[in-house]
Amino acid sequence: MHSTYWSVLAARAEHDATRDAVIQGDRRMTFGDWHARAAAFGNWYRAAGGPVGGRVLLWMDSSPEMAVAMLGLWRAGAIFALMDPKAKAGHFKHAAATIDPFAIVCDDAASLPATDIDTPIFAFKDIDLHQQRPDAVHESLPTDPASIVFTSGSTGRPKGVTQSHRNLLRACESVTGYLGLTDTDRLLCTVPWSFDYGYGQLLSTVLRGATQILPTTLNPFAICEAIATHRPTVLAGIPSLFTYLLRGVSPFRETDLSSIKVVTNTGGKIPGPILDELLQMLPGRRVFLNYGLTETYRTSYLDPSLVASRPTSIGRPIPGVDIVIVADDGSIAAPNEIGHIVHRGDFVCLGYWNDPEATAKSLRPDPLALPGCPNPAPALFTGDYGSIDEEGYLYFSCRRDSQLKSMGVRVSPLEVEDLLHESGLIAEVAVVGKPHEMLGDEIWAVVVPRSADNGDVVKQLTEYSRRTMSPYMMPRRYVVKTSLPKTTTGKIDYPAIKGEVQGP
Repeated sequence: MHSTYWSVLAARAEHDATRDAVIQGDRRMTFGDWHARAAAFGNWYRAAGGPVGGRVLLWMDSSPEMAVAMLGLWRAGAIFALMDPKAKAGHFKHAAATIDPFAIVCDDAASLPATDIDTPIFAFKDIDLHQQRPDAVHESLPTDPASIVFTSGSTGRPKGVTQSHRNLLRACESVTGYLGLTDTDRLLCTVPWSFDYGYGQLLSTVLRGATQILPTTLNPFAICEAIATHRPTVLAGIPSLFTYLLRGVSPFRETDLSSIKVVTNTGGKIPGPILDELLQMLPGRRVFLNYGLTETYRTSYLDPSLVASRPTSIGRPIPGVDIVIVADDGSIAAPNEIGHIVHRGDFVCLGYWNDPEATAKSLRPDPLALPGCPNPAPALFTGDYGSIDEEGYLYFSCRRDSQLKSMGVRVSPLEVEDLLHESGLIAEVAVVGKPHEMLGDEIWAVVVPRSADNGDVVKQLTEYSRRTMSPYMMPRRYVVKTSLPKTTTGKIDYPAIKGEVQGP
């Protein structure tokens, strides 16, 4: 039984040295290459004075070099922190101040935001991995911190979610187990490794010996080129990606998709019409709808056999996890009652690095802990609202901070968005609220028409909403755009849209 990913990679290099581990365009890195280069990187870190337990902020795009740095730091007993290199300068500065890194490793020092932080900066391309240095392997304990993944900061300052080596290994074993991944699979990763879902794809490559395929850039054309050229068996995406592939300017419909056997989604709910089209384009494939947070690695998934019959559900807890819904008054919610989604059991993070206040807010006493139980494991209060039906299936409602109250009634923006998607008139939509003296939250819908020939799309949507929605759900205002703003991970940027709607 391996206790760290470094020991897993070492075993891969011994038995599968010549097999491809990471492919990006015409670049290939085998498991043997990965192991050797990562060992050299770990030795460089220690020779440069990096301590066991030291933190290194990786400001890099997904690439073979980033994979080398990640595993090399683990070999040397260091902790790496991941943050998207497109993040704002203020977020970058906050992350560096939070973890006090020994060093920052980047693709190109010129890409770093201009800040006054006093931390050594190393461009990976300038690090000589061929220089002979003393061997500096350190065997971390399973309970030691392994990585810090910074949240996007879309609802406040980024928080450094900290996971242990054991959590990452066991969670990946659980997820790759129900996905049925093996060393014959080829995973096409369409999200950055700095995003926890992308990070999980890389960990799956190490654990199962699969091949990781990276597009040369993260756009629909490069993704379709990677499908056609490298023939992945697994396509991992998020809702906005599937929307782009099916509704945007994309060669997806003309691409040979026959190699794809498994599709996985997380990061939000795929709109119903988009999911229907995806299932039609990939008949007979196993489509997994997942739910989780950076803080939990993964929480639930819907069995592919139920996607057609339960498309609005995000399934049942993954092995090792339990989910409970807690009402606002702290009681356990009844079936179908909306409340706080609480993740119990395995894979709960260690907390937020150097942020005890935020940690205490999310990691709380288990609401179902037995009375008198000494030191019960904490549960993760996700910050999401949802419900569980009589058969135990979970349904996501909305983020706690995005829930609306219109005409005295709680409204899920996601439900309004789903109904607008079903009109067939739009490609994308974001529903937000604006404070209103009489209505409470005035509902606004920011939409991208499906076609430039839609005519008066606002009039059509207004008439459609009157036919299909209760008065308290109907958008009172529509804003038509050619595209919606996105975060660096490709999700719809709701805070930016809300700021635009609500004004200064």
